[in-house]
Amino acid sequence: MQQRNNRTTFNQPNRPTPAQANRAVSGQSRPASPQVNRTAVSQTEGAGSPSTNSNVPATKAAMKNQPKDRLGSAVVSMIFGIFGIILFIVGMMKLNDDSLYSYTTSPGTAISLFFAFVLNLVGFILGIRAKRSSSGRGMAIAGITLTTLPLIVFLLFIVGIILISIMNNVEIR
Repeated sequence: MQQRNNRTTFNQPNRPTPAQANRAVSGQSRPASPQVNRTAVSQTEGAGSPSTNSNVPATKAAMKNQPKDRLGSAVVSMIFGIFGIILFIVGMMKLNDDSLYSYTTSPGTAISLFFAFVLNLVGFILGIRAKRSSSGRGMAIAGITLTTLPLIVFLLFIVGIILISIMNNVEIR
């Protein structure tokens, strides 16, 4: 067997063999975490004296730059989207039944459609806010998708009612 020469020359840097490198790493203790400048931390906190908490990991400015975790908003957006679309479908079916049998809309139909609109609007807003977060992005997109269709139909419905009322008031000569 041939032994390796561990001597260094001027042209070759002192590099340990892989076995020596593993022993050196496993035998060494890890260096302690760097000390935080307490004066800088206290100045960003607004206090005049050094902070008494030595476990402060970062300044408030560094914590503001981190994305917020809005998993709860994403879940609520998706739940509101599911309930909003179900309530919208039930309200539209009830509106269709009301139009077949009478010319007036029952108060329950109007309330359910209004409640569906509010649920979808809140779910859409929460989905947009939660889409920018680090977790729950898929649920936020699902919430946005579920709430968009009823909102578009509601807006088209309102625009149609406004156009019909304008056309009924216009006199044609």
